[in-house]
Amino acid sequence: MGTGIFILRPTWRSQRGNALAIGFGGLLLICAPAAPRTLSTSSDEAKARHVLVISVDGMGGQFLEQTAPHVRAPNLQRLRKEGCYAEGVVGVYPTLTYPSHTTIVTGRMPAEHGIYTNLSSREAGKNPRDWFWFASAIKVPTLWDEARTHQLTTGAVFWPVAAGAPIDWDIPEIWDPQKGEVGDPLYVARFATPGVLFQALLELGMPKPGTDEDITRAGLAAFVLRKYKPNLLLVHLASLDRIEHQSGPASPEVAAGLELEDQLIGELLAAAQETGLAEWTDVFIVSDHGFLPIENEVAPNVLLAKAGLLNLNGHGEVVSGKITTVSNGGSFFLYWPDGEDLQPVVDAALKPIVDQGVVWGLLNRSALRDLGAEPAAQMALEAREGWEFSSRASGEVVAKLSTTEGSHGYLPYRPALQASFVAWGPGLRVGMNLHLIPMTAIGPTILKAMGINDPSFGAHPPLVEIFK
Repeated sequence: MGTGIFILRPTWRSQRGNALAIGFGGLLLICAPAAPRTLSTSSDEAKARHVLVISVDGMGGQFLEQTAPHVRAPNLQRLRKEGCYAEGVVGVYPTLTYPSHTTIVTGRMPAEHGIYTNLSSREAGKNPRDWFWFASAIKVPTLWDEARTHQLTTGAVFWPVAAGAPIDWDIPEIWDPQKGEVGDPLYVARFATPGVLFQALLELGMPKPGTDEDITRAGLAAFVLRKYKPNLLLVHLASLDRIEHQSGPASPEVAAGLELEDQLIGELLAAAQETGLAEWTDVFIVSDHGFLPIENEVAPNVLLAKAGLLNLNGHGEVVSGKITTVSNGGSFFLYWPDGEDLQPVVDAALKPIVDQGVVWGLLNRSALRDLGAEPAAQMALEAREGWEFSSRASGEVVAKLSTTEGSHGYLPYRPALQASFVAWGPGLRVGMNLHLIPMTAIGPTILKAMGINDPSFGAHPPLVEIFK
């Protein structure tokens, strides 16, 4: 298990990778309204540029083609036809929401930007529910940093890893780890720009009970767009991801979910039109990853605990250990100090599931380095199709799910895991198929649409061929 696997890198062809609902029930914010900042820009051209970025979590690159006969998505179809699009976006490893969204706004791989997985803890049993919510963990410049440097305004609605970011109007995605992923508007308000939620409440009113979380998110984004008119607005819609996890990527519920996302995209386009800035606004529809259906789960922590590498409490929960593990659905990362030679013990502990064939691949540190993944990970397991890794440390090692579900976190080269990219607007060309692009190209391309030229930003040049 100490040897790596060979990774075949695709050739980029061109013509040149969980959500939180926020409700306002019981919310009372006593704070001063936020006033738009008055800024002078470095150039009139940059000041006139506006960019709207909408991320549809879990929308694979081939999703529209695969579901076209069953889904009514007129807005997405029109934007693809009238703009530029990629058949697929090869993302990062693991193909998860937080590292992927950070790559989108930095143009860098996780090894550089520092958001390696969704979960942030790397100490066994310590803060296992904490995610990378805070922008302070990002190690490289972001789109909002570039905007601030060039005196442009920014907004973000539930964008991952944006809590505490220098964003003018920020409603970040964050939740209380003690309560789990449940709507807690008072908790979110602690990290949002003061006054933004209060003003949104006055204008939008309280959502009805049971309202889909993305309807609330889109309403907040439209509010920010109309009221503040930021030069850059980042919006994260996440209901589709939740549905795919629950029922698998090919279910009727997913088709209905995509239709809702398309409707909300239409509402955001209408809000941009209402600002009077539509003729200066370019729109990017992106996503973080696709999905695979799963019918089985495997729990490596059960074997690692039996080998004495993880210590459990009376409830079967990890409280400490010689190693640390992070389950990413389709992949499973393992960590231990560099000075300790635990590889033989880990190999022996995991041998039953390797021999059983539920592990598709083993990646050593060298392979992870080549993938731009987390430098501190000693190794990773990649699940075979139809399987995902569980984080539980007790019970059966292998379990059959009662229904088909969905998962991601696998290698980004699997076609079903590729993400989406659509670019449309007055500054962009019409009808261009980019075929396959790397996710690291998206951030520099958005930066160029903002009117900012910074060759040092990101690891890939912007997709200049899409601009008029």
